[in-house]
Amino acid sequence: TYEGYEYRAAHIKRYFEPLKYKVRELSSRMVDQFLKHELAHGKRDQKTGEMGPLSVRSVRSYKSILSAVYDQAAIDGLVSSNPVTSVKVHGKSNASYQREEAFLTEEEVADLLKFLKEHYPRFLPMAFFGAYYGFRRSELLGLRWPSISWQEKTISVENTVVRVSTLVEKESTKTRDSKRTLHLFPAAEKCLLAVRQEQDDYKSFFGTAYRNTEGYVFTREDGSRYDPSWVSKNFEKAMKAYGRPDITYHKLRHSCASMLINRGWDIKQLQYWLGHADPETTLKIYSHY
Repeated sequence: TYEGYEYRAAHIKRYFEPLKYKVRELSSRMVDQFLKHELAHGKRDQKTGEMGPLSVRSVRSYKSILSAVYDQAAIDGLVSSNPVTSVKVHGKSNASYQREEAFLTEEEVADLLKFLKEHYPRFLPMAFFGAYYGFRRSELLGLRWPSISWQEKTISVENTVVRVSTLVEKESTKTRDSKRTLHLFPAAEKCLLAVRQEQDDYKSFFGTAYRNTEGYVFTREDGSRYDPSWVSKNFEKAMKAYGRPDITYHKLRHSCASMLINRGWDIKQLQYWLGHADPETTLKIYSHY
């Protein structure tokens, strides 16, 4: 979260620094010009390097940071009023981004897993735990072998791997309630045993060059960690090949919620299984499905 704010603040600074405005000199008109510039030229294309439109949602996040800065400036007596407050970011409202969530039915999930087994086998176990356990991408990549109890038949979500500008391993989850221990049902156990067998084979092949000293479950062939963005981008390619480009890895989590609701799970059961901190989040899912 901190890196996300740091990135946005640096972006704002790059625009205003050459203009050499003092804090008290910034007007609502100048703020409006900045926001309109970002809407038209705020995003750099990674392939061509050309600047293009930035999403309304991102531009609103820049406005929020500027507004917070000027709220504090007013408290500190540097300005008499906040010039950001009266400026509007024209475009789609935030509500318009709350599109109807795409998800897969139980039959479609089974069909997808068959497709992945044949064409994208490394994504098979990842998709399994996304669809049946509702794992977030960070939770999937943070899963370690010591978190699995073969005797007790449990799997614990305790760690995450995330990236903004750097790859970070965390001895924590998204929220306190995201840390949870779930039942390891037979198909999941079979899936994990297959992953462990494959990992042992690669470990023998790479020998001393094998890199998974932390005991992560989902790694590259040489034991190195996956970057979260690699999972998203390559899963997107797999879903295009499958014919469902609308399904991202996170949409498997929605599919999990849909299947559990369809099986009669109540709100508290679903909240715990998905690791929601707020029951209102679970209620929104219930009301949607």
